[in-house]
Amino acid sequence: MPLKFGLVCVLACVLTGCGLPEAGPKTSRILEEAATRAVPPFALVDVTSQTIARNVERPETSLAAYFGEGARDPGLRIAVGDVVSVSLWEAPPGSLFGTASSATGQQQATGSSVMIPPQTVNSDRTISIPYVGRIVAAGQTPAAVERAVVSGLSGKAVQPQALVTVQQSVANTVTVTGEVTGGARVALSPAGDRILDAIAAAGGLRAGVNDSVVYLTRRGRTMHLPFTTIVQNPRENIGLRPEDVVTVVREPNTYTILGASGQNAEVGFSSQHVSMANAVARAGGLQDNRADVSGVFLFRYEPQEVARRIVAQNNPLLRRGGPVPIVYRFNLKNGSTLLAMQAFEVQPRDIIYISNASSVDVQKVMGLFQGVSGTALSAASVGIAASTAN
Repeated sequence: MPLKFGLVCVLACVLTGCGLPEAGPKTSRILEEAATRAVPPFALVDVTSQTIARNVERPETSLAAYFGEGARDPGLRIAVGDVVSVSLWEAPPGSLFGTASSATGQQQATGSSVMIPPQTVNSDRTISIPYVGRIVAAGQTPAAVERAVVSGLSGKAVQPQALVTVQQSVANTVTVTGEVTGGARVALSPAGDRILDAIAAAGGLRAGVNDSVVYLTRRGRTMHLPFTTIVQNPRENIGLRPEDVVTVVREPNTYTILGASGQNAEVGFSSQHVSMANAVARAGGLQDNRADVSGVFLFRYEPQEVARRIVAQNNPLLRRGGPVPIVYRFNLKNGSTLLAMQAFEVQPRDIIYISNASSVDVQKVMGLFQGVSGTALSAASVGIAASTAN
């Protein structure tokens, strides 16, 4: 009697669809969601060729295209608050800057020079030069200030010359912060400094190379690139400008894999580019006794420019604006799909889901049946043993 009752319970559970645990939706359910609704929750795209995989490729961001590579001259200018020093010379027999001889009390007649003590550029943008007065320095290059000084000394000194040196500057620096060993203001050199130069001057990276993203902010505009991209492509190692802000952020690239795979986990990128084939293999591949090879899916939000290349133009999801939810399906029963997986690039925060095969439900029912029948047989054995003993 207990065995019959157990079988009835198992059959009732199967017929009503209750009680069977699931790892996620079956392939058929995902296909129905994409096809049966007037406004589907996502667009379904079958990846069957390398052409489709190439259409999914996103346009690469570029610091050089966004900000320009820039001229070698960083365009350094003296600014208010900078500390500058000025040295003056005149040719013999000039004596404007000469000193009195201790023996004769007369000026030297072999030319002369003087170094003016360092001074800070005032809020009125000027510095003071003997025999010239105040001249505008802020916004000028040191060479331009030198020419202004020489012009002011003409007629007062013999063939005057000047050398203007910026000893300390806050304006002609870039700020390097974030995941670097020592965040600081880094002074720019007249020869020109680039992103990697500034990061090296701040002590180098504190985070891992593959986990680091570099953000460059210039005049209220910000663009970012992975650190490895800047290293691998010298064009992206662009020249810096005064008051730029370089921020290194630790942003590990990961994807999530769920369902009938070797492991369900968040998996880190092993390199800058990871293909769909690599991503599935790194998670242990498909489980032979569970996976539906026709139901390997990748869930992602695509930008409009990418979605319009692969989704039917009449799809209502394109009219909503913003990123478009897309589910890519890989039917591994087809050999061409395996080649497409090799060309299909996984993006950070993608979700890969491998559906269970329909036969898994049968296995679960058989497991329930074995559990019920085993319990009933055990109870019967106990009853028989008891009756024999009596």
